[in-house]
Amino acid sequence: MRGVRLERATTARGVRAGGWLLVSLCLLAVFLAVTGSATATGTQPLGEENDTEPPTWENATKAGPEEVELIFTDNSTIDQQTIAASDFALSSGNVSNVSVESTDGGVSVMLLLEDRLDVNNVTVRIAESGGIADVEGNELRNGTKTVTGMDTSVPDFRSFDLTRVNDSTAEIQVEASEPLTELAVDVTGPTNDRLTIADFTAVDDANTTFETRYTVPEFGAYSFVWERAIDRYDNRRVMSRMRQFRYEDSAPEIVFDGPARTTVDTSVNFSATETVDEDGIDSYQWRIDGGTVLSGPSIQVAFAAAGRHDITLEVTDSKGYTAVETREIQVEQSSDSPVSVTVHNGTHANATVEGAGLVQQVRAEKDTLVGTDNVTLERLSAAFPANTSVSLGFRASDSGPASLDGQSFGLFDIDHDQPANRVSIRFSVDRERLNRTDVDPESVALYRDADGWTPLSTSVVSRPDDRVVYQATAPGLSQFAVGTAPDPTEPTGAETNETTDASNDTKSPTSNSTAATEPDARADITITNVTVNETSPSVGETVVINVTATNRGEAGGTYPFSVRLNGTSVATHELSVPAGDTVTRSYEQNLTAEGELSVAGTPVANVSAESGGSLLPASVAGLLSGLPNPLALWPGGIVGTVLGALVGLVVVVYSVLKALAIYLGY
Repeated sequence: MRGVRLERATTARGVRAGGWLLVSLCLLAVFLAVTGSATATGTQPLGEENDTEPPTWENATKAGPEEVELIFTDNSTIDQQTIAASDFALSSGNVSNVSVESTDGGVSVMLLLEDRLDVNNVTVRIAESGGIADVEGNELRNGTKTVTGMDTSVPDFRSFDLTRVNDSTAEIQVEASEPLTELAVDVTGPTNDRLTIADFTAVDDANTTFETRYTVPEFGAYSFVWERAIDRYDNRRVMSRMRQFRYEDSAPEIVFDGPARTTVDTSVNFSATETVDEDGIDSYQWRIDGGTVLSGPSIQVAFAAAGRHDITLEVTDSKGYTAVETREIQVEQSSDSPVSVTVHNGTHANATVEGAGLVQQVRAEKDTLVGTDNVTLERLSAAFPANTSVSLGFRASDSGPASLDGQSFGLFDIDHDQPANRVSIRFSVDRERLNRTDVDPESVALYRDADGWTPLSTSVVSRPDDRVVYQATAPGLSQFAVGTAPDPTEPTGAETNETTDASNDTKSPTSNSTAATEPDARADITITNVTVNETSPSVGETVVINVTATNRGEAGGTYPFSVRLNGTSVATHELSVPAGDTVTRSYEQNLTAEGELSVAGTPVANVSAESGGSLLPASVAGLLSGLPNPLALWPGGIVGTVLGALVGLVVVVYSVLKALAIYLGY
């Protein structure tokens, strides 16, 4: 029996010893996993030194018209949370935002610029208060890189003049805002031709102004259209500016006499009395800035506003042959001008006019009178009582009258203490607003409040990239609203109750356009549809944006639009659309923040915060995140590695001895 009990006791001790040994091995495995994790995140492997090197700035390249990509690398991990727009400075322009993405061995930092630049080489440097750091605390505090190809500003129009040299030859001069490497002027008429920069000669060292002489080969009317201009960095602008020329064997030879410069409200004489024609002169028509028409061999004119003005003379002989010539007059502000304008802010201005009994023009010297995001009052022309001081007040608002039929874009309120007639109003409407409301620019009209809203005679004057400019005539001053035109099949107050003077400052159509008129061939591009492949994306995802645009104009053109995230521009694109065509293009966009995603002013998606993360409730996760990490007290470097090995060895030895003692019965 004693042998049996001894055998059972020995067996029990062996079981207990095996259990202790198993528990010891489990504890050792847990310890090595914990210390291994601490070593991986906070220390270097045994035999290696700590990371003391800051991140390396590899390169900087152009990523888009308003984007610069920077690449940083490091032998550990770069701390992305500390990278902000304030860490960088540019030699030209400003950084509005940054986006950061991980790469193999570092990060890619995308700088989003506030606007396009008109310089080609831009130096990017780390700001004095900025820096790029890794998780070890090593920080790169300085450095510069130069990015090339950043000039994405397109050339702007300055002038396009066509002057008759003789019956069949015209001198053509074009001027842009910056040096050009290519331009195209299309000639259409009895025979067609195209002139390029090789046909022109630069007349200035900056290569911004070019001229040539061109002889048409056959009798008839010709149109010269400055179709496009390209600068030295391949930025293109569709100009669509037209001038006309007529070659007839018996057209009058115009002799145009008058000053090239004058001052505001100074009467000057222009004469064509020496114009000759073998068949006799039948009529003279003078057109001032494409609007006011005067007759006779000579005229007297006083300009009401400073700036460049066009005077076009059209002379017709007794057989109906016509010659046209346009002169540009530079008008400067005089010290005793009878029109004084004070602009208080964007939506409020005042003016004082010393009435002359003639049509006088009221506009700000360097800007528009008043305006909002949607509508702008650019200038006012009207005839005020002679020898009378007139006070005017201008206010603009985006809120439209509820009683106005159709779409409303904004209001202009013109206060006045004296009557006015022969009123002409030039205003503009934001093109993005027209696109968002799907309104055809030709459908816009100006309304006057006269015991009800009455539509006025309104016509399109010009179509810049960002707005459409209109001119309307009215019998007097009042409150005006910009909206959509009424149905032309229904009679309106403008047709039944209002008449206007024939000498109003309007743009009257004629059979022969002149250099002062806007071109007939122009682009009219509208964004018709915007879609996105994911309407509820998350931060960090990349979506595909599809944009459809239609060009209802007679010339091809480009339409610039912005992609905005939470109100901040994150990308700008240009969509090229041929005349009379519809084009759809796709663009990829990485989402770096949450909020509303809009394209060309149209909301397309709501970006939410990043998905995934902790499985704990937010309140519990927040509480735990505030507790200290015990492993943070463990020493780093080689000391921590050696200490971890010693502790592990002690635990193993203790576990083996304990198991042996249990086995032997101690």
